[in-house]
Amino acid sequence: MAGNSPGDHRAEVANMTDEELIDSWETASDKETDNLSPFLRAVVEEMDRRRIAFSRDQGGA
Repeated sequence: MAGNSPGDHRAEVANMTDEELIDSWETASDKETDNLSPFLRAVVEEMDRRRIAFSRDQGGA
């Protein structure tokens, strides 16, 4: 059960660099980003907190 609570993931992602957060988001599959796991949800929340852009959501210009 350890490692599966939202608090565990928040603490884990808080220690990640911006690059690690971006890599975690960008390497997630469409299925994973459509149905966020607790880990990816924590990544998204941390990226939002740090105001890191979600490149996948910006589309091609």
